Amino acid sequence: MRKIVSLLLLLMVALSISAQYRDVKLPEAPKKSNYRNYEMENSGFWCAVDAEGGSSVMVDSRNMQYTALSFTGGYRISEYLRLGAGIGVRYYVNNAEIRDTNNKFGVPIFANARGNFISAYDRGSVPFWSVNIGGITNEGFFASPTIGYSFGGLRNNFQIGICYTITNFKNYEKVDKYFSYFGLKLGYEF
Repeated sequence: MRKIVSLLLLLMVALSISAQYRDVKLPEAPKKSNYRNYEMENSGFWCAVDAEGGSSVMVDSRNMQYTALSFTGGYRISEYLRLGAGIGVRYYVNNAEIRDTNNKFGVPIFANARGNFISAYDRGSVPFWSVNIGGITNEGFFASPTIGYSFGGLRNNFQIGICYTITNFKNYEKVDKYFSYFGLKLGYEF
C-alpha cells in the first residue's frame, strides 16, 4: 500500500511540474486596422437633412405658407458647436397674392451653425439650437434660427424644432418687404 501511495504522490508531483512548463498559445492580434468608433468621436464631418413647413402670421394682410427641404454638411468642432453650409429647395403656397412672381420655388443657400445646449453623453435626448443665414434665389437675404429637441445618440439624431424665418422679397406692389414665418422643422443629423 505504501508503494501505491508513494507512486501516486510521485505521479502528482510529476504532473504538476509538467503543467508549470506548458507553452500556452495566446490569440494573435488582428491584422486589420484598428476599429474606429465614429459615433463616439467629438469632432469630424457631419451632415443633416431637414424638412420644414410653416406659415406667416400676419393679422392685417394675407398669409403665405411654405415647405422646404434642405441638406447641410460641415465640421463638428464639439457637441456644442458645429459649423457648415447648406442648400435646399423651398415651395410657396398663396404665392401670387403676396410675391411679385409666379415662380413658387426658391433655392436657399446658407451658412449654418448649430449645437447642443447640454451634453448628450449621458442622455437620450437634449435641447439644441441652430441658425441658418444666407440667401434665397429670386428673393434675397434670409435668416432662420431654430430651437428644439434632439433624440438619439451623440451623432445619429432625429430632431424636431420650432423655427422663425425672416426673408425679404418684392411684394405684388413691387416694394421690398421683410416677411416672417413660424415653422416646424423635422430633421435627421448624422
